[in-house]
Amino acid sequence: MDLKSVVKKLQQFADPSLAESWDNVGLLVEPTPPHEVKKVMLTNDLTEAVYREACDWNANLIISYHPPIFAPMKKLVQSNWKDRIITGCIENRIAIYSPHTSYDALAGGVNDWLLQAFDISSSKPVTQSVTSAGPYNKKLQLTISSTDRESILKCVSGIENTFTTVNELNKEFCEINILCGSGTIPAILESTQCFCDKIQSTALFDIQKIPKSGYGMGRIGKLTSPISVSEAVERVKKHLGLAHIRLAKGIGCDSISSVAVCAGSGGGLLKNLNVSLYVTGEMSHHDVLHAAQSGVSVILCDHSNTERGFLKVLQESLTKVFQNQVDIQVSKSDKDPLDVV
Repeated sequence: MDLKSVVKKLQQFADPSLAESWDNVGLLVEPTPPHEVKKVMLTNDLTEAVYREACDWNANLIISYHPPIFAPMKKLVQSNWKDRIITGCIENRIAIYSPHTSYDALAGGVNDWLLQAFDISSSKPVTQSVTSAGPYNKKLQLTISSTDRESILKCVSGIENTFTTVNELNKEFCEINILCGSGTIPAILESTQCFCDKIQSTALFDIQKIPKSGYGMGRIGKLTSPISVSEAVERVKKHLGLAHIRLAKGIGCDSISSVAVCAGSGGGLLKNLNVSLYVTGEMSHHDVLHAAQSGVSVILCDHSNTERGFLKVLQESLTKVFQNQVDIQVSKSDKDPLDVV
């Protein structure tokens, strides 16, 4: 399969726009065309050991979860390990593609996989991804009594080119948010006119982006039933295939009923959340201390250990995406740089 076709399918699988603004995702090394891709190697980190493995296997493309080119490179010299990899890939006509945080945000991506350590009844992203509003450039927000919600939703459900969500404010009131185009507003107002005396407030907003359901950074999951902290530890170790993890038990945290996960480094995302447990690769001492003193237990597994297991899932997914037209292999040389000794 031609490299351009491969990249197009990868971008359809996970839109690069899902990635964080600071990230460097997409095609990082492109051999001169034509470049036929028959073998793809998956890795979490592109080290020299992984590069040699890819060469021995005659890979045409390496998909490295972490981007091997991140900071600007002012020169390529053989005294630097990362430079040796990049020049080697260029010389051996091996393309490099990195998805990184686009796979973190992806529905069914790295964070959803990490959450599978637990039996979950419901989940949502910690922070929601947004996408182009498309035909919607307005948001009409109605604050109403919760008892009138279904009646109003029924009235607006038949209006074309609208997208409606409900936000529960408390037990008594909720917000109905209707995304629409400017020309649709009169029809919405007319359909809800009979509820004028029941609508607490009405507000109209201009919008450029809308939430992308199921997509976003991190995940918050509600467990089907509470479990002990020790059982949570064993579940994480089993799911990630680890003999040891690090635990900070939250003060007064005797059981786990909800969990927030963040693959990789979770310190910036897992803060002041209403859950029993944080699971991530790494957090700073002060972030762990704050969580534990606030009654939230913390499980740390080392950065790439919370990501690498997803590669097997990715292998199956991409095999279907490429309809078995390319051979996909997970690197055997890739591993976390830290060992417990």
